[in-house]
Amino acid sequence: MRVLGVVGSPRKEGNTDLLVDEALRGAREAGRETEKIFLNDLRISPCQSVCTEYCEKTGDCKIKDDMSPIYSTLYDSDPVILGTPVYWYGPSAQLKAFIDRWYAFSHPKFAQRMSGKSLILIAAFEEPTSSAADGLVIMIDKTAKYLKCEFSKKLLVSAGAKGIVKQNPHAMKQAYDLGLGLK
Repeated sequence: MRVLGVVGSPRKEGNTDLLVDEALRGAREAGRETEKIFLNDLRISPCQSVCTEYCEKTGDCKIKDDMSPIYSTLYDSDPVILGTPVYWYGPSAQLKAFIDRWYAFSHPKFAQRMSGKSLILIAAFEEPTSSAADGLVIMIDKTAKYLKCEFSKKLLVSAGAKGIVKQNPHAMKQAYDLGLGLK
């Protein structure tokens, strides 16, 4: 199985992107196949709960957009690294829309598609303390529990200006080591 890195930041080469890249580099050096999805490059519509009946019956989403092929990528990946900047104490809109579309396989009949997978969170934020990410961590933890996934690891990094995390060797090593430990 591959390690999937999902970047929910709108900034390429931003702090979240750099940390996810470093985790994926560590995973590759540990012998794992990796794939990265940059959500801002995709057209992923928000969940339209009017499709609920369709989702419940089929385990698939009725909306056909750039999210459609990602479902099989999710099923074939473990762990899934979710990278996001912290926006207003939660995930970016890109990552939130991505996770909201998981509704398609959240019903008991289809939930086994994600059951047992590890979710890893990498989050960058501007505030000086990790408490800025508390709401985000709770959201990912509850999502994981609902889907019977394991929220196994998280890396929360205070990093303000775009790309400044490169000047934080400790954070970059933590991201690399996180990936390296995914054997």
